[in-house]
Amino acid sequence: MASKHTQPKNPTAIPGTKADLTTVNGFGVLRSVLEKACAKTGNRLGDLTVLSPQVDPYRLDTEAGHRDSQWLAKQLDRAIGKKRRIHWRGLHYVLVSTSNLVKPNGDIYVNDDNNWTWLVNVAGKAARWLGYIDFERITDNRNAEPFIHHKACIKPRALITVGVDIAIPDISDMEPAPVAEGFEPRQVFHFVIFGEKASLEDAVLPIARAKQADLYLPTGEISDTLLYRIAKDAAADGRPMVMFTLADCDPAGHQMPVSIGRKLQAFRDFRFPKLKFEIVPIALTVEQVGELGLPSTPLKETEKRASRWREAFGVEQTEIDALATLQPNVLRGIIERAFDPYYDRTLTDRVRAAEDEWLERAQEAITEQVDPEVLAALRAEATERLSELSSVITDLNERFRLAGDRFRLPAIKVPQPEIDEDAARQALVAFDGDFVTATRALKARKAYGTGNGE
Repeated sequence: MASKHTQPKNPTAIPGTKADLTTVNGFGVLRSVLEKACAKTGNRLGDLTVLSPQVDPYRLDTEAGHRDSQWLAKQLDRAIGKKRRIHWRGLHYVLVSTSNLVKPNGDIYVNDDNNWTWLVNVAGKAARWLGYIDFERITDNRNAEPFIHHKACIKPRALITVGVDIAIPDISDMEPAPVAEGFEPRQVFHFVIFGEKASLEDAVLPIARAKQADLYLPTGEISDTLLYRIAKDAAADGRPMVMFTLADCDPAGHQMPVSIGRKLQAFRDFRFPKLKFEIVPIALTVEQVGELGLPSTPLKETEKRASRWREAFGVEQTEIDALATLQPNVLRGIIERAFDPYYDRTLTDRVRAAEDEWLERAQEAITEQVDPEVLAALRAEATERLSELSSVITDLNERFRLAGDRFRLPAIKVPQPEIDEDAARQALVAFDGDFVTATRALKARKAYGTGNGE
């Protein structure tokens, strides 16, 4: 167990964070989660650390981390103010242009790779995970915008309309008709597909659109900025998130869902306590490479994990592009099957049927309850006012929405998705897994195990 230390008392205040909360040994919220888990299980810090201590969000709460974070937050505010946003490369050049800018270790900040790497991977990472700099203040200019398809939650509501739209109707045709809001086929889960290659778009985008899944296709490993956006959107959506990952069959691709899972753990503990998620790696696996006869190339000589990779799996590396290019229909089938345990294919038809039934019943209710004198008065008013400018039509529509005042309509019951709770799921991190269980699963995959602790 780490020794007690005193962190600075006033990290940058960010609404909704717990960055200034000290609960265990003087540490902040993320390190406290790790400390508590170690105390409960008898593990050492390293036993429950997934990524390297220099980048794992739960290990950045150190004296040096706070020192560097405070320095960087001060430089950021000095350069662009307290609210503007900037990307890392832009901030780097701002710092370089400041004459004789002294870093916390006493060195001058100069324009070289060492300082650039320190800014992004040391000071910048600590400053955001410790709460000195909001994740949204750093923009992600490297990657294209994602394709967002998830549906918002619409509260069911019953209204009545008489058909007044931009086109001016024949007054004699105006009859009260029911209108319902909320009949949307919204699945029980918030879906995200993440692929590490932009070239996957042709194969994956149609599926993402059909499944109401958000699609992220950045270049290489996912950035903290992009992952923060995913976590924030999922937390705001309110449904449990299922993230499917598509990556190369190589050490980096195998590691990708591990990094994503660990950082989502941290975002849940740090910013979004109600966030629930599962990480489901679906391609490209060693087994798929062999079964589909996909071409491989030797691992790069600079790949430090090459020996362990070959020893564990007996293969070299295969890019996900090989499957997307040579057998796109097979890739689509793999993705479609991955949705099966989470997706209700009958939902759209059941919602549409329920809406049609409600409209029929509501129209019957209106016919029984309509007051001919009230309708005649409204028609007379419409005759006079529809000769005015079209801008009054919007106001008139609101006047015709009579449901709350004069009519009792049937209750709206929108069919909910039905999921087979007994269906087998291949999640690396499960919705209800506790911190220790999820951490061990991530470490097992990182060590080229099965991901479930076996």
